[in-house]
Amino acid sequence: MKIRSKTGKRRAKATLLALSAIAFTLTGTHAPNAWGQTPEPQQLKKTQQNWRVLLNSIPTLKPSSTISKRPVRLDGRELFQVALIAPGRVESIQDNLRQAVKRDAIPPNLNVTVELDLQTQQPVIEVNGQYLLTVTNADAPQGIAPLIQAKEWQQVIEDALLEAHLERQQDILQQRALLAASISLGMLLGSWQVSRLQRRLKAQQARIKTQTPPPLEEVLPAPADPATNPSQNTATEPEPIVVLHKKITHQQQHNLNDIKQRLLQVAQLAIWGGGTYLNLGLFPYSRWLQPLIVSALKLPLRLLVVGSIVYVIIRLSAVLIDRLFATLEDGARLDQDASRRLALRFSTFSVVFKSVIWAGSVSVGILVGLAVIGIDIGPILAGAGIIGLAVSFASQSLIKDTINGFLILLEDQYAVGDVIVVGDVGGLVEYMNLRITQLRNGEGRLITIPNSAISIVQNLSKDWARVDLTVDLAYHTNVDEALAVIKTLADQLYNDPEWNDKIIEAPEVLGIDEIDHAGILVRIWIKVKPLQHWSVAREFRRRLKQTFDRAGIAIGAPQQALLFRNSLDLRDGHNGKNRQGATREESFDSIN
Repeated sequence: MKIRSKTGKRRAKATLLALSAIAFTLTGTHAPNAWGQTPEPQQLKKTQQNWRVLLNSIPTLKPSSTISKRPVRLDGRELFQVALIAPGRVESIQDNLRQAVKRDAIPPNLNVTVELDLQTQQPVIEVNGQYLLTVTNADAPQGIAPLIQAKEWQQVIEDALLEAHLERQQDILQQRALLAASISLGMLLGSWQVSRLQRRLKAQQARIKTQTPPPLEEVLPAPADPATNPSQNTATEPEPIVVLHKKITHQQQHNLNDIKQRLLQVAQLAIWGGGTYLNLGLFPYSRWLQPLIVSALKLPLRLLVVGSIVYVIIRLSAVLIDRLFATLEDGARLDQDASRRLALRFSTFSVVFKSVIWAGSVSVGILVGLAVIGIDIGPILAGAGIIGLAVSFASQSLIKDTINGFLILLEDQYAVGDVIVVGDVGGLVEYMNLRITQLRNGEGRLITIPNSAISIVQNLSKDWARVDLTVDLAYHTNVDEALAVIKTLADQLYNDPEWNDKIIEAPEVLGIDEIDHAGILVRIWIKVKPLQHWSVAREFRRRLKQTFDRAGIAIGAPQQALLFRNSLDLRDGHNGKNRQGATREESFDSIN
């Protein structure tokens, strides 16, 4: 018990002595001085003595990785790191180094020595007999004696003082000034060249925008497209496959141009930032700003680099995906219809793959950004499974959308550029991904449908289409003559060079499908290429009307027969006699 009490008293005395020394040092080292004024020799000597007393009063410390360290700098260059065993220690060592430089300690007068303190047996480094610092056990790495560490620092300090004195010579400053002027001139020339390239790319981007191909809905008419001018020659409309190729090429050019512009912006920033940083490092009077700039911009620059890499990956992957599908399409030697269908599928897959890569790149970029900030992403990744399970329950409809969207693409139910009908809505497929499908109808309305809501879909443009045309003839029409006229007209349309490339097979006049009060119903089938049934049907109706007018064939009209049986009982109001008319029957035909 007595041994413990004595040990506790010794620790208390050591702690009290250390606190007293710290207070004594703070009161001695914070005496007011004018800015840039060199302390008087007596005051400087008193400060050094205070630090000796402080460090000698601290008990011998064992090396520990838990003690924080800070770098000691001279003219902005890091020399070594010391342990923060006392407040203001780093600042005091740096002040002593600056004072050594101001005293013009040049060879052969420069003398950096290491002495062993008799009280604490710790090495002390001095410059020309002036105290610089005491090397403690906390300063030395584990396994290295403080004396060995002091010998290493002795050489480092000597080299740093020699270099600091050399950099302050007049001829060296003049050489550095010329070098700084050369760097500044290079910055101006480089910035001017980058600006020229930026203006050129902006002009190229403007030309790309003016050459934008027409939207698909202008090339592929929607089901509800209103009637157009019958005399309009629809055979001159651009082919959808050509428009798709132009659209992919235009998108590639846009992405490449955008990547180049962003890289030039980064180059502009690197030119001015790097040049300024180099100029600051040329002079000992401004080099101290370099570590401040690095510490202030370290985190923003890392985040900027991460964001730039993610952006370049997204843009570059879009270009590579477009080129990959274009190469696959060119390599597949198919007929025109199969090639068109393949182009539609590749265009759809391209959009989906781009969206998947975008989501993956952004997710990885966020995780890397959190790691750069200093947030431990290990627990985040470990809890991703639990979070994913919770999200899966909360977003079951989203999962259904994704699965159904994948099946739609896999089974080729429809693609971008197809005309489909889903339930009560229909239109041109303008955009689709794994979650939604967007249609543009004939009125220009954009209809968004979740993929999970698509169970039955009618594709009006896959592989081929058919004109299902019905004509009502008057009841008294000569049927054989009318069928012959319709057959002749259908053959003329099929043999017309302007319409033959749109019609796959010769039209079929199926004959009479129905006879009713409206007349005789005749059905005609015309098998055409995808999305051509509207234009072919319009042209056939126009020619059919002109042919019927010349042949005198009437169009059927609804007929209705009415039968009346009336009994008239008239009473004379003057003489009270009854006048009863005979019952009559009337029948007539009414043509509506």
